[in-house]
Amino acid sequence: MMNQQITPNQVFSLMVLFLLGSTVVVGLSLDSEEEAWLVNMIATAAGIVIYFMYIWILRIEPRRKTFTELLKTSFGKWIGTCFICLYAVYFLYIGMRVVKDFEFFISTVLFYNIETWVIGFVFILLTGYACILGLEAIARVSEFLFFGSVMMIALTTLITILNPMFEWTNVLPLIKPDWRSVIGSVFPAKITFPFGELIAFLMIFPAVNNQSYLLKRGWMAVVFSGLIIIVITESIIGMLGAKIAVYFSYPLIKSIETIDLLDFFQHIEILSVIVFFFVGFIKVVLLCYAAIKSLSEIMPRVKNNHLVYGVLSAGFASTFFMDKSIVEHTKTGLEIVPKYIHLPFQFGIPLLLLFILLIKNQLKKKKAAVQDK
Repeated sequence: MMNQQITPNQVFSLMVLFLLGSTVVVGLSLDSEEEAWLVNMIATAAGIVIYFMYIWILRIEPRRKTFTELLKTSFGKWIGTCFICLYAVYFLYIGMRVVKDFEFFISTVLFYNIETWVIGFVFILLTGYACILGLEAIARVSEFLFFGSVMMIALTTLITILNPMFEWTNVLPLIKPDWRSVIGSVFPAKITFPFGELIAFLMIFPAVNNQSYLLKRGWMAVVFSGLIIIVITESIIGMLGAKIAVYFSYPLIKSIETIDLLDFFQHIEILSVIVFFFVGFIKVVLLCYAAIKSLSEIMPRVKNNHLVYGVLSAGFASTFFMDKSIVEHTKTGLEIVPKYIHLPFQFGIPLLLLFILLIKNQLKKKKAAVQDK
């Protein structure tokens, strides 16, 4: 893949849309009921720490190598190449899980009689087209999608709060939260999804034309995303109640369906559906781009278009072997994947890589000090 550059505003838009991704569909922590706001707040704080850990990995090497280059230089050519291949599979797998999220969502909410694979196929076609155009094109589109998504979220939230059915007593902060339950809800599920998935941005951050922005203000995208998630969660609880909201597969849609403001603002759930499309599309594209970018750096002679066709064809085929119902899919995504897949790739390997880089950096400094003497 040819080298492309994106601006700080574009990476901010990409990060926000990516973090919202399928989170606004299935990952709002409503299973924590009245403590959902606190769970999301702690998860956002953890997300900031995760973000700086990933930035530290990229910045510790003075020559500013890419993530794949760091894997090779730290673990050796063969082991590093194996890790790169594993990350490519990991990025693709998570991307296809998001595709399944939207297959179930669209077939449940919009098109009841359409086969889910048709929805996934359309998603894959759009994703492939975006990956062929490249990161710069994706980033430019993200700025428009970011503006549209934020405006629609703000409008929907405002109408929800003004709705007569909204109960402020449902969203009052807790005085004595059950901290054991809160911490158990946050770790590992709520930090690996979505904030730990920022590991994919290690393939994107080197393309930012102002690297100092990532360290000084890049974390604000994590905070902004966390605030949006908290606002959406509390608006749902205010409309449905914490005890009831947890029983719906798509609680945001259900809460918006009940809105009737001044006999004019009714059935505005189409706004949330459009937002789902925007954020879900960007998340799938970035995960698939990270997978393709990873493979392109170990197979430089293979044309970019051929990689796109091969990777996305394999990804689409894998969706047929994933969970067949929304209940199984949600349980796998929120209980099994965080523990056994996310943790090794988001924390295990990166922390080991960071440790090796720090050791090598210290050895280089000692060697340089000895030579100076």
